[in-house]
Amino acid sequence: MKTSLPALRIACVLTLALCSTRSAAAQPREADDPRAEARIHVGPIYATPGLRLREFGVDTNVFNAAADPKSDFTFTVGPEVNVWVPVGRRALLKTTGGADLVYFQTYGSERSVNPRAQVRGEIYLQRVTLFAENDLVNTRQRPNFEIDVRARRLENTVRAGGELRLSPKLSVEIAGRQSLVKFDGDAFFAGSYLEQSLNRDSRGVGATVRYRRTPLTTIVVRTETSQDRFAFSPLRDANTLRIQPGVEFRPPALIAGSAYIGMQRLAALHDELPDFRGMVGSARLRFRLPRATVLEFAGDRDLAYSYEPLQPYFVVDGYGATLRRQIVRRFDASVGAQRQRYTYRDLIVSNPASRPSGAGREDMTVVYTASIGYAVNRDTRMGVGVSRVNRDSSANRFAAYEGLRVGTSVTYGF
Repeated sequence: MKTSLPALRIACVLTLALCSTRSAAAQPREADDPRAEARIHVGPIYATPGLRLREFGVDTNVFNAAADPKSDFTFTVGPEVNVWVPVGRRALLKTTGGADLVYFQTYGSERSVNPRAQVRGEIYLQRVTLFAENDLVNTRQRPNFEIDVRARRLENTVRAGGELRLSPKLSVEIAGRQSLVKFDGDAFFAGSYLEQSLNRDSRGVGATVRYRRTPLTTIVVRTETSQDRFAFSPLRDANTLRIQPGVEFRPPALIAGSAYIGMQRLAALHDELPDFRGMVGSARLRFRLPRATVLEFAGDRDLAYSYEPLQPYFVVDGYGATLRRQIVRRFDASVGAQRQRYTYRDLIVSNPASRPSGAGREDMTVVYTASIGYAVNRDTRMGVGVSRVNRDSSANRFAAYEGLRVGTSVTYGF
């Protein structure tokens, strides 16, 4: 069932309503000043380039194979540039562009060039900030722990909206979103063409309320209603409502990051697709501990669409932690662990014989990491590390695999 007005049209109407608000006491918000961060300044343009070398080493299981794993030498080079163009004190254009250049020595089929770009424009009025942004990724990197093939896909997300500052501590943001996921037609994995199951358009309207409780702590409530429409699998079409209160912590607080927890309702448009109503959330927190030690925690509970024709989506339960400590001067060491559990939901069928053979499937992936790093200066760091991955499946023995990666990484800032 389609709404009478597209999501972006609703967002525009609400944004115009925000713009109509006027107050003689309101002060215009000034553009963010990029001069403190930028390394290059040419006329009105400020820029900071960078270069990353990642995973320079050996991958013992290139294809995530359950049997007869293949090993290869590999590395990824990632040039990137951040550009800011302020327009007086009333507007700011921010752009990030880069690419991952992935190399495998023996298995040339796994090499790829994966560009990405993000553009965001902001206009500062009195109490209102208008914004529009476009995020584009064209990649062959794996999207998650479910799909093992490196398949080309395009992801594009456009957002537009406005933020109204009701007081120095309280603000409301309303935005419309339209996103696209499109796999190449020849992307094939485990008996399925990925475009048949995963190509989709999504439209949504969201609102975010922020209350700055202290200079370092902000209480947030986020809501969004969206519609997902699949190009080749309309059986998966659904409408979603998400409500997530949370809190954001800013440095230099002992805890930095954000945490949200709330509920999501997925309402299917066809009887065969199971509905979902349950808890979702996300957390990215950084704790400063004594003796130059930092603990980072990440957690997620969410829904994700599956490539499996008879198991249209799964519930993601994931969490992980990394402990990093400065050893001496510029040397640091870190250890970490991450766990992801995928619980699949089956299509609703009237004939029990038509149920998928892997009904009730649950996959578990665990990743262990360890590394030692050296900070050359503020913008340059070198490190060597190892990561081990293990995945098990309750219903698909071919999904189980283990792999080891040993390599070097370098982050260089100009």
